[in-house]
Amino acid sequence: MRGKKSHLGGGETPIISGDLESYPELEMSTTDADIAKMKRRERRKSRLSVGDSCYQFLPAWLRYQFKSASMEATYQTYFTRQRRDALPVLAGFALLFDFVVLALYIFKSLSTAIAIMAITTVTNLIVFALCQYKLVTDWTLLHVMPYAVWCLLTGQTAVDLVFYYFPMSPSDGVGWQVFFIFASFVMLPIRLRYILVLSLFNVIVHSVMVGVMSTVHVSNLGAQLAANLMMYACSMIVGCIVFLMADRKQRRAFVETKAALEIKLTLQEQSTQQEELLLSVLPKHVADDMMEDMGTVNKGQFNRIYIQRHENVSILFADIVGFTAMSSKMSAKELVKTLNALFANFDKLAERHHQLRIKILGDCYYCICGVPEQRPDHAACCVQMGLDMVVAIAAVREKTQSGVDMRVGIHTGAVLAGVMGQQRWQFDVWSTAVVLANHMESGGIPGRVHISQDTFEFLNGEFEIEPGEGETRDDYIKDRGIKTYLIKVNKDSVQKAAAFNSIILSDDASTTKKSEEEESDEKAENANGKTVTFEAEGATESRPDEGITNRKLYEALVERETDAEKTSGMRRLTLWFQDKNLEETFHREKERQSPVGMGCAVIIMIFGFCVQLAVLPRTTTSYVTFGVGIFLVLLIFYTSMATSFRKRYPDVLISVASWMESTYVARTLIVTCVAVTVAASDIVDMVVCENTKNPITELDTQNPSCIYLRYYTYSGILVLVAITVMIQVTQFVKMLLIVIIGSAYALLNLLFYNDLFVRYDEYNKEQAELLAKEGQEEKDYYNDLPSRYIITYQLLAAGAALIFYNRFLETTNRLLFFWKYEARKQKEEVGKLRIRNEQLVLNIMPIHVAKHFLQSKRKDEDLYAQDYPEVGVMFASIPNFSEFYSEDAINNQGTECLRFLNEIISDFDTLLKAVRFRSICKIKTISSTYMASSGMVAEPEKIIYEGEQERWQHLADLVNFAFALRDTLDTINQQSFNNFIMKVGINHGPVLAGVIGARKPHYDIWGNTVNVASRMESTGKAGNIQVIEETMKVLKRFGFKFQQRGYVKVKGKGELLTFYLIGKEEKADVLPNMVV
Repeated sequence: MRGKKSHLGGGETPIISGDLESYPELEMSTTDADIAKMKRRERRKSRLSVGDSCYQFLPAWLRYQFKSASMEATYQTYFTRQRRDALPVLAGFALLFDFVVLALYIFKSLSTAIAIMAITTVTNLIVFALCQYKLVTDWTLLHVMPYAVWCLLTGQTAVDLVFYYFPMSPSDGVGWQVFFIFASFVMLPIRLRYILVLSLFNVIVHSVMVGVMSTVHVSNLGAQLAANLMMYACSMIVGCIVFLMADRKQRRAFVETKAALEIKLTLQEQSTQQEELLLSVLPKHVADDMMEDMGTVNKGQFNRIYIQRHENVSILFADIVGFTAMSSKMSAKELVKTLNALFANFDKLAERHHQLRIKILGDCYYCICGVPEQRPDHAACCVQMGLDMVVAIAAVREKTQSGVDMRVGIHTGAVLAGVMGQQRWQFDVWSTAVVLANHMESGGIPGRVHISQDTFEFLNGEFEIEPGEGETRDDYIKDRGIKTYLIKVNKDSVQKAAAFNSIILSDDASTTKKSEEEESDEKAENANGKTVTFEAEGATESRPDEGITNRKLYEALVERETDAEKTSGMRRLTLWFQDKNLEETFHREKERQSPVGMGCAVIIMIFGFCVQLAVLPRTTTSYVTFGVGIFLVLLIFYTSMATSFRKRYPDVLISVASWMESTYVARTLIVTCVAVTVAASDIVDMVVCENTKNPITELDTQNPSCIYLRYYTYSGILVLVAITVMIQVTQFVKMLLIVIIGSAYALLNLLFYNDLFVRYDEYNKEQAELLAKEGQEEKDYYNDLPSRYIITYQLLAAGAALIFYNRFLETTNRLLFFWKYEARKQKEEVGKLRIRNEQLVLNIMPIHVAKHFLQSKRKDEDLYAQDYPEVGVMFASIPNFSEFYSEDAINNQGTECLRFLNEIISDFDTLLKAVRFRSICKIKTISSTYMASSGMVAEPEKIIYEGEQERWQHLADLVNFAFALRDTLDTINQQSFNNFIMKVGINHGPVLAGVIGARKPHYDIWGNTVNVASRMESTGKAGNIQVIEETMKVLKRFGFKFQQRGYVKVKGKGELLTFYLIGKEEKADVLPNMVV
């Protein structure tokens, strides 16, 4: 056989299992392909490009912007929301600054400064409260409050510089500015371009003020301004890098989270569609039980049975009288289309009257009331349903000008409801009450509703009745002495039903009016033998609404942020995850940006050394400490870059870098080493700096004495910044390093270099007195507070703010990790749910049919149908099972009998797993009858056969399957000491396979081939396989032996010559088993 082959080898026979590897067809499903396309589309959208912003002036490796403008806008909103939580840290720093400065002003009794700082302190307090507790709108919090905080800080530092520092020197207030500039980059939730502008404004204002207003140490003004600018530049560069790296990390997290959420939402939507399709066929309680048992191991002796007993249920059977005559005038497609429209309308009636449709058996409609929810008016609902069906068929009779009518039978009793077997599940009911209801229909009268005595007793006189005399028309009713009634037709109820049915039928009429173009397209598809879909007007392809998707994504992101700390399970104090495994995973997670912190440390060391060259002693020790330190940090930095540039590094360095990044202890030791090295390059120089009591007024870089010792402390603030940008370690490691290194600087200022600071202050005091004598200022305006305290306070305040910022950073990193973990976990869970639902759906209908319904939103009148020109059909029944079935107490009211039948059918289903039966497709079970087909391949028109032997190989497989069913039943008989007998009917030819209705889809096959196969079973003899002459001739080529039975009268076909298949020649000349 050449051409395209189905990947299932013909009929699709997925077996329910928790092992996903046993479902190769799932890997090729459209849903997975759609997800792959969505991932590729998302990657294209998320590619970063150079925008028309300030990014274009940055190096290529620092430029990040999404190509999609909408995605960039969404990200900017998201990123800004993420950074807004850092704003209270900066506002708190400003408030701390206010308290200390205000205390100093009160100590000096500076009334004007006190008034100004009091106002700014209160304002800062209000701003802090608004930011911390989010007491303003999101727009205000994101677009107003950041600028308000910046303005307050800028104003406070300017006021402090004017009122506090006298006499002013070029190095005054530099520590505040260094920290303020860095804090603006990492704590203000605004765009980078605006931060750069604001920071440059700060630098210019401060430089102009100290340059113009300084009155001491002005002889070294140029060197000090240069040192200041280098420290500002260092702070800006490091801040800019941290901003961009945070932006990059956030973008990566945004893309990953957005993609995960989109896939999750897509899977949820698909899962919902699958569940809706599933629940349209199975009641919810049955479907829930099945999904719960998916993938679990059954430890019991028997297969799990999903059957429950329900008392006081009314069962309705409705058969179309004259259907055979009407169908003889129609093609198979026209017939199925007519049934589809009629039964879709019946489904609407069933919904109106609280009925649960069970099955469609040819032209018979079968429903019940009282399952799964009990109703006291179940009998009345069934009767009204029957009356409306009679009215509905009358409208069809008038429309088609045929003699069709509806015969309705109803009985009330107990039923066993559920599903049977392991494949092609259909909800069904079993009991003697169901059998009687069937006979109530066959013993009824066309155009009337025929009810039993039990049903009549539940009507409570709601309907008028007349004697039914069912015993005169049905022996089963007669043998059991059952009294029956016919419902009298009420004119009012007929008018109401006619009005309702007119609406339904008018809808149906409107859907059948297609344009000539649609009809021609349909005929063209039909002529080619392809799948035909009769669509209702307005049926649309299921396309996801991008607006709705974006709204859901935004809501998910906002909800995720709102419940962040609650859902993440982080401890309030330590921020550790309560889940130990999650905490270990977080520590093991590879940090891709580990070189960034090392690079910032290199930058800070270089700028610190340049500052030292400008205003600090140039000693041999300073050159040695810088040389050793920069070599060590550069070595670590170079090594850490190996994982980012693998092609340019040897494998040894790549392995070392990978180990450094992935091992938490190694990362901690390396960060500690770098921090200590950077700090040591300053602290060692401080230690060797000569502590002299002689006042020095002129700068001499060759002199070991330090005039501007405070620049060491300013460098110390940058060292603390270097520790902060080490994103590889936790907040506790950073806090410990900040406390230790900050304390080292503080101790040197307060204890070891007390005399040097004193001499500096005395010199400034002398200059202040000199200025006072010259009449420039009042004498008592001089600041008496020792400068060592002010400098140390700047260092400690910056350290405290950075500790709180590190906590915020740790929280953000942990939340990003948790959200990514949670999104991945939820995606996996939803994916598993989708696969479970898909497995259940595939046990109801073939995969290509299920895809048709899952990918499109269609109306109830829509019909899916496909021609199969060469198909084998088999009906295999156990005729003596009805004798075995008993509803006595020992059989648990029939439950144990059905449990045994479930074992039989499950064993039959298990045979379908065999490779030799891959071409067999189970259609359904009808009580104890097993229906299957062969040769139902996808796109049969594309298959080319090399000969008749190959063409009908699947029919031989179907016969072998029938033999296997019989052997399996014999084995069961031996094990259970029963004597069940199988009766089989087989036929071959064209069929029409499809689904009737979209609200409650029913997959089945129709056509003369199916009808004859059913008659071959019903007219056959127990223990035999009966076929017609045409089928016998095909199978004889495969070595099967037959015995002629003779002519058998078949309803609607007259007399047909039939044969019993009695066996197979031992050495038949046949092809190897082939699957089409």
